[in-house]
Amino acid sequence: MIKKILLLSFFGLSTLSLAQQKPKSKTNVPIIKDKPKTNVPVLEDKPKANVPILTDADDLLDVKSNEPDPNDLLDVTVSIPKPKTPNAGQLVYNEIGLNGSFSFNKKIGFSVHSSEGELVSYFYLNTKNGYAMLDWKGIKELLRENPEGEMTQIKTANNDFYQYIKSSEGNFSMKMGSGQSMVVHDIQTGMLSQQFFKTFKKTGNKVGKVGGNKYPRVEYSGTYEGQKMSIWLSNPQEVLIDTQFTYSISGYWGLGFIASPTGKTYMITGVVGDGVSIFMNYIENASVSFSGKGYKPMGEMMGHAMAQNSAEMNASLEQMYAEANAEKDPKLKKLKLQQIKQAEQLMQNTKSSATTFSQTSDMQDAPFVKNANSEDAMGNYYNILLTNLDQSIREHELGLKEAQKNNDAKAINSYACLISCTTTERIRFEKVKTEHVRILKQYKNNEELLDEKINQLLQNQGQLQPCNCQ
Repeated sequence: MIKKILLLSFFGLSTLSLAQQKPKSKTNVPIIKDKPKTNVPVLEDKPKANVPILTDADDLLDVKSNEPDPNDLLDVTVSIPKPKTPNAGQLVYNEIGLNGSFSFNKKIGFSVHSSEGELVSYFYLNTKNGYAMLDWKGIKELLRENPEGEMTQIKTANNDFYQYIKSSEGNFSMKMGSGQSMVVHDIQTGMLSQQFFKTFKKTGNKVGKVGGNKYPRVEYSGTYEGQKMSIWLSNPQEVLIDTQFTYSISGYWGLGFIASPTGKTYMITGVVGDGVSIFMNYIENASVSFSGKGYKPMGEMMGHAMAQNSAEMNASLEQMYAEANAEKDPKLKKLKLQQIKQAEQLMQNTKSSATTFSQTSDMQDAPFVKNANSEDAMGNYYNILLTNLDQSIREHELGLKEAQKNNDAKAINSYACLISCTTTERIRFEKVKTEHVRILKQYKNNEELLDEKINQLLQNQGQLQPCNCQ
């Protein structure tokens, strides 16, 4: 539900879509992707009912049609002097790697409102390059618990997420990429800015400097993908986005700054919709830094592990070939050689993905993630399983032939049962394979439904059923 709000706010452009088997760190530290804990209570889609009524004396934004075309552009102007030259967003193209150094000049506190309470925390933001950081203290406040290990998370201007984990097993880092280039991100922010400032309209709801609120704000409402959303805009203070580079500078949950098509900057202090209400509590100057040095990238660790396991994998293949070549039954020998070829193909695909992952440490490049979402890889996995069942059937057939030769009635019945049972399982798994590949095709652009459908399939039909043929 948070994702829709982020998309609406122009900052949730991430295409982060890990496979149904989500990667988890050994230290079991949660991954935060612009989404509170999954057990956060359902949030109201309106501000709290006790928002004070405004009077004419309240210090509000100057609300009047002052854009070139009030029919197409949001009619809010800034009521205090703004910088004459842009001072934010110019460094969004300066990518910082996992092992780089990061700095932040703003600290933003926020609340996620709920009828059952609220979550309160903060994050840091760099208004020059668009990077944001949730440090360990902020994550603990957000999660209301102390997970094993210590994590810091950094969100890049391109909606990539860096994870830094300290644990008893060592210090590790990884990336969860958005899968898009910064150029595409820049184009999208401009397009979404035009869409927002054209379709979202003033509701008349305002909150002034009363009841402890530091930032007078006005509400604008619209519809995104059939869901009504509200964005609360405030004075951007001293921030002016350079639209030559981007139209948005934001941290977590869409809070931050947005530029209109005419170059005016506004501060987003509230995002409401789809059962979620998130508001900025404060924004203040800060001088905070973080270094990724001293953290071991997960990709490098996998690269070393693959190198160490290479000799063992080759030895296993040699043994499989030896067993296949020693097989006297032509049909069974052919099946064993066929399975070896399938295993080699799967290993080759895994090795290729592992090589990429060793260079990027991006979890989207991790072999088990790429293979889980790949129609070809999953098809090959099922083919190996089906070939193994074919081998079992052939072995049972050979056993039956020997039992008939020896006139062993008990063995004859047992092998006949095994052949029938294993054949039934093979037919069933052929259907499971077809359904699995179909789901991957149909829901490849909908991560939540993809996960749900695959999990249901594997839970209900993904286990081999034992044969009771004693």
